[in-house]
Amino acid sequence: MYDLVIIGAGSAGYHAAMSAVKLKKKVCVIDKGPFGGLCILKGCMPSKTLLYSARLMELFKKAHKFGVYAEGRVAIDMPHMISRKNGIIKGFADYRKESFDKKVKSREIDFIPGEAGFVDRNSVRVGDKLVKGVNFLIATGSEVVIPEINGLKETGYITSDDALELKKLPGSIAVIGGGYIGVELAYYFHALGVKTIIIERGERLVKIADSDIGKELERVFAGKGIKVYTKAGVREISKAGGKKKIVFEQGESEIHVEVDEILVAVGRKPNIDGLELSRAGVKVMNNRINVDDYLGTNVKNIYAAGDAAGRLMVVNAAVEGGRIAVGNMFGKKKEKLEYDRVPFAVFCNPEIAWIGIGEDEAKKRKLNIEVRKIGFAELGKAECYDETDGFIKFVIEKKSRRILGVGIIGHNAADLIHEGVPLLYYKAKIDDLKKMMHVHPSFGEIYSYLADEIE
Repeated sequence: MYDLVIIGAGSAGYHAAMSAVKLKKKVCVIDKGPFGGLCILKGCMPSKTLLYSARLMELFKKAHKFGVYAEGRVAIDMPHMISRKNGIIKGFADYRKESFDKKVKSREIDFIPGEAGFVDRNSVRVGDKLVKGVNFLIATGSEVVIPEINGLKETGYITSDDALELKKLPGSIAVIGGGYIGVELAYYFHALGVKTIIIERGERLVKIADSDIGKELERVFAGKGIKVYTKAGVREISKAGGKKKIVFEQGESEIHVEVDEILVAVGRKPNIDGLELSRAGVKVMNNRINVDDYLGTNVKNIYAAGDAAGRLMVVNAAVEGGRIAVGNMFGKKKEKLEYDRVPFAVFCNPEIAWIGIGEDEAKKRKLNIEVRKIGFAELGKAECYDETDGFIKFVIEKKSRRILGVGIIGHNAADLIHEGVPLLYYKAKIDDLKKMMHVHPSFGEIYSYLADEIE
């Protein structure tokens, strides 16, 4: 019997296995493949590789503002972009597999390829093999959600997985869904010259972020030429000659659009179908495993981490979750995965990033807060770079002056948010930040600009 059986070898499963090996535990990992996990194969790394190509194209288009002119036409080579992306991803995946195989060869980890289904709380079946364990970690990742829309299946569509493999761009595309995946890919297609619209049923883009950040992104996207429809419910989709026709409602209006392609990006859900969780007694609601702050399920020896846990589907949370789950299984002191301290970023342009408690969430919790904000237009280096869109905002506890949250929309927000990480971890106050010097000129200086405005 194994000390730990891990189902899934993505980011959460891999790091959980490595943590358990350090504790000298007997570990078995089950994975149906391909090996590497969502982040490496279909998520973070391939999308960011292609998004940078799109960003370069956008910069070329405005290079004349800086007195820089490309000779001849600036062209896009999609097969080359995809080939480059595939080569980079293969390198990442091979490195992960080599690291894992070393543990398998040294017999520190047993690996069983295939799909696992629970038999009871202490065993799973993989093909004709019965695997027994004292503890289990479910780390099976997530899968694309396909909404029930009349005519969608018959008309045809692509998902984010498909978008990352396209070697020929459509002339126009409608992105159904304005979450972080939707806005990243909408930006990607638009920057490469595709006429792009976003149809989002919610009140704003990227609803996981603060409302003012979503609204600012919509404003910037509109300036770029991306048409955004919010509070829009798709009614039906059909073929119209060589086009795809979408009928949706926005308020009292019925809107018809025709595009060459439809991208469905309404989100992802935990990939738990087929695990036979009921046989182990694990409770599931709305296709999500009930997981507590310690990543435990209602069954004492079964945990879930990463996208399979369904609370915050980002790789840094998955890595930390894998480590924490193992520590909670075998350690004496239990540790929570503190979601308020997980930094998050969206890689469209402008980028979005945040850490801690946002303004909307603080109001829900009825916290006594002060919210302060300053735009990048106030920053000298942003003016030099023509990157003045967006702002940084702090959520501050009034009485203690402690910084509870940092939100950014603007140039390099995904990097800038890292100054917010230690501010949150070490419970810094706005007065502490006032004492910290920043390089001039730099984008990071925006922190000191805002701090200096707060009395």
